[in-house]
Amino acid sequence: MTVFAQRPVLSPLAEARAWLGSLGLGAAPPPAPTTLLAEDLVVRAPLPPLPTARRSGWAVAAEATLGAAPYSPVPVPGARPVAAGEALAAGTDAVLPPEAATDAGPWVEVTAAIAPGEGVVQPGGHFPEDQVLARAGTEPTLLARLLASGGAEGMLPLLRPVTPEGLSLGPVACPVIAGLAARPIEDTALGHDEEGRPALSLPTDPAARLLAWLALLAPAAGRVDAILGRKLVSAVGLTDLVPVRLADGVATPLAAPDSPSLSAFLLASGWIEVPPESEGVREGGRVTVTLLPSWLSG
Repeated sequence: MTVFAQRPVLSPLAEARAWLGSLGLGAAPPPAPTTLLAEDLVVRAPLPPLPTARRSGWAVAAEATLGAAPYSPVPVPGARPVAAGEALAAGTDAVLPPEAATDAGPWVEVTAAIAPGEGVVQPGGHFPEDQVLARAGTEPTLLARLLASGGAEGMLPLLRPVTPEGLSLGPVACPVIAGLAARPIEDTALGHDEEGRPALSLPTDPAARLLAWLALLAPAAGRVDAILGRKLVSAVGLTDLVPVRLADGVATPLAAPDSPSLSAFLLASGWIEVPPESEGVREGGRVTVTLLPSWLSG
């Protein structure tokens, strides 16, 4: 019996920041100026076009997991391994985390029940078709161009020029940190590439990819204290990163920690970080907002 894709040991977000700081890379350079748009910058097709995995794990038919528990696993013949950002196979409608299932040969033993749609980004879940990101006659911000790039892979050519020199954005061959104890950026890895250069591997979900780059590399425009506009429930043991809109001293969450969306960044002023020892923040609780860099969002 083999176990598929067990999640690596997750390291604190502070440890990743400390490792990057030890490299002495310096600040990320600002983006180069762009030309004015001749026409509106829009999302031409729903993103994603098909149901895709929000996280890496096991794609299953949720109905087949009914009754599954750690001491009473349920065999699920149709379960399939899936990577974050990958389209779901026909007949599957949810994604279990890697540790919730074990490969038993002809079937997969599932140890947790799941609801339909859990762990999945539905078609248009990031953006609907024809979503306007920037108007004709304006200079598109880097954020608008990132959101218009079509997904996680399209972001990399835009992120590399504003990443500190000496750090590779790409596969990590020799990990120092194999995963982060932070939602939704658990799949972030840091270490060295095949040529021995410092490397950062970002998550393959596009919203998590952008949030991971911001949290680890982007120079903050500052931090401000605010009152939380809506209750947030957090996972003990994980730092939760949540995009928020800041207005009149109130920070309103724009996405759940485990369900990031690119559309949240259209309204985001920055993000908050709920510490791993916390079960959440009540409505009206005090939070600290890390502001987005002005050169990112305009």
